[in-house]
Amino acid sequence: MTPIEQQHTLALATGRILDDPECYRRLVGRLVYLLATRPDLTYSVHILSQFMKEPRQEHWESALRVVRYLKGTPGKGILLKSDSDLQLKGWCDAGYAGCRLTRRSLGSWFITLGSSPISLKSKKQNVVSRSSAESEYRAMSLTVGELQWLRDVLIDSK
Repeated sequence: MTPIEQQHTLALATGRILDDPECYRRLVGRLVYLLATRPDLTYSVHILSQFMKEPRQEHWESALRVVRYLKGTPGKGILLKSDSDLQLKGWCDAGYAGCRLTRRSLGSWFITLGSSPISLKSKKQNVVSRSSAESEYRAMSLTVGELQWLRDVLIDSK
C-alpha cells in the first residue's frame, strides 16, 4: 500500500465539498507534524495541503488513505544516529509537468548528514519548465542551495 494513489487526479476533483472542512484541515495539519520522522509522507501531505480552502470528498478519502497507510506501517520512520560522520550528501529529482492543474514540475530533494536524513522537501517549481531537463536543473539548483545553506549552518555552529 502507498500513502497516495499513483496518477491521482485530486487537483481535478469534482465531488461534493465537505460540510465540515475543519476536520480535513485538522487531519492534514496533524500529518504535517509527522513529516519530521516520516519522509515517506512528504509528497502525500504536500498534495493534500493544497486543498485546505475547499476540501472535497475525494480529498478526505485520500487523507484517510494516508492514515490507513500509517496504521499499516508503524515500523517505518527516521532514526537519527549519533555516530554519523559529518559529510553532507544530497539527492534530487523532478517530475516534469507533474501538477495536472498548473503543468508545473514537482521538484524534490533529500539531504543526509552522514547516514542521518536532515532535510527533505517536495514542492511545485515556481515556473512551468519547457523540458524535463529544465525541471531537473531547477531541482538541482535548489538542492545545491540547500546544501550550501546547511554547510554554512554547520560551519557557523562549530
